Amino acid sequence: MASPYSILPVAPSDLPTIAEFLYSSKLKLTINHLLFKDWPNEAAQRRQYTGAVEGALADPNTESLKAVDAASGEIVGYLAVTHKSAAGPAAENDKSVPEAFNPDVYRAVIRAAGELSRETEGVDHLKVTYVFVKPSSRGQGIGARLVREAVERAKAAGVPLTVSVEPAAYDFFVRLGFKDTRHVDFDLSKWAPPYSGFGVFRLAGMISSD
Repeated sequence: MASPYSILPVAPSDLPTIAEFLYSSKLKLTINHLLFKDWPNEAAQRRQYTGAVEGALADPNTESLKAVDAASGEIVGYLAVTHKSAAGPAAENDKSVPEAFNPDVYRAVIRAAGELSRETEGVDHLKVTYVFVKPSSRGQGIGARLVREAVERAKAAGVPLTVSVEPAAYDFFVRLGFKDTRHVDFDLSKWAPPYSGFGVFRLAGMISSD
């Protein structure tokens, strides 16, 4: 039986839809409530995530894929997977903090990303940069299919596949056979008003065991 959806390359005309996916997925990310000034600061968030998708599409080292419903033609999922070269330049500390971000939180996130990347420092690898499935299309295996595309590309290239995982996606990647490498915990309460319910937020580094 034919698959109810197809996996295809993302086209420039898909940018508004994919950017909306990314924006929507980040609204529930706890740390973002403190990362962005004047939360929810919709205009700044939309600029940020539209720029991120544009950057992924323009990056020759990143492959962007979409899951398309075969019946409706609607885009229901998105994956970006990036080749990280062992010989590539080390990430530089960005001294400038974008205006929309709270500086202390932004710098903590940048440091955490650097910490997680140490596991594959000096090693050619692929990294899942983004993966998202439209909420109404979840539970159909679309996200798993997209990640399998990344797994197969890593196997074909003979390199590891990694991902930096936010809490809501952690169990999803465990089910797909990813294993922990290292993690960074943020105590969000130090940036939040007292007694506001913010606690520990974990960003986990994982690697595919396939």
